[in-house]
Amino acid sequence: MKKIQISVALAFLYVAATLSTNAASLKPGDPVLIDNAKGKFDFIRADSKGRRLLLAHTENKSLDIIDLDTHKLLKSIPTGAAQDAAVDSKNGLYFVSVSAPPHMAIIDSKKLEVIGEVTLPAAADLMNFNPATSMAYVCNDTAGELWVIDPAAKKIVNTIILPGKGMEDLVFDYKNKKAYQVVKAANVVSVIDLASNAVVASYPVAPATNPHGIAYQADGDTVLITGGGGKAVLMSRSTGKILAVADTVTKTDEMAYDGKQHRAYFPNAAGKITILGVEGEKLTPLGEVDGAVGARSIAIDTKTHTVWLAYPKGEQSFAQPFTPGE
Repeated sequence: MKKIQISVALAFLYVAATLSTNAASLKPGDPVLIDNAKGKFDFIRADSKGRRLLLAHTENKSLDIIDLDTHKLLKSIPTGAAQDAAVDSKNGLYFVSVSAPPHMAIIDSKKLEVIGEVTLPAAADLMNFNPATSMAYVCNDTAGELWVIDPAAKKIVNTIILPGKGMEDLVFDYKNKKAYQVVKAANVVSVIDLASNAVVASYPVAPATNPHGIAYQADGDTVLITGGGGKAVLMSRSTGKILAVADTVTKTDEMAYDGKQHRAYFPNAAGKITILGVEGEKLTPLGEVDGAVGARSIAIDTKTHTVWLAYPKGEQSFAQPFTPGE
């Protein structure tokens, strides 16, 4: 009987050790105060090459810039109600999608000054930039349209029609010249051919309904999609087949993916972050950790692997770094 008890105890310790090894953690750093600013953020992005954190500070009507090395606020640039930002490293530019007044702002990334804009026919939301074609892609927040914008010419050169409104995040597959756009109202991810700017397929994302975030896996044939209802799915880019499903926190608005560490982070305003491991065609739960109450916006500095959150607190606004560990 004693041998059996010892064996059971050893087995328990082994399982506990394994779970501990598989778990991930985030160590909070000092919050960075956004001076003279308040209100909610939308998407935030890390310009790891340029060492900047770009925060679309919607309610403050600005793009806030933080130095990723010193963790100092560099400037809050007035833009209108900023929703998202994208980086053109080659030409030293930042682009900002603005819902009110509707336009895309063009910012000199060195001077941190607005140097131009493209007027839009309706409120903008999420955006991305394709360095291979030098085109910006901006979502219409009121209809199922994705505007293709030539920043040099300062005009919309194409409008892509999508199967429903409520577009959220967008990623590019440069090798295969495709884009993947999540469409919230239709519960699909639409595949866009970048040569023709036409939708060539739309794949259901269930059970990750109410989709918001999407991440591209460069070392495989997959995209990771998060739904607002507390599910994430790993999908084949070529077939649309759901390969894996995992639970996340509910009401996720934005997610962040670290391709080198194969980890995905899912925050919510309740102050929790789900961490998933992404390997091949598998999703591995790595735990739920504390983030910051009110933080729905998240980004990864791919150079240092630091996770950044942005959130309002009372009459102030903050960005906060979190260092990943085992």
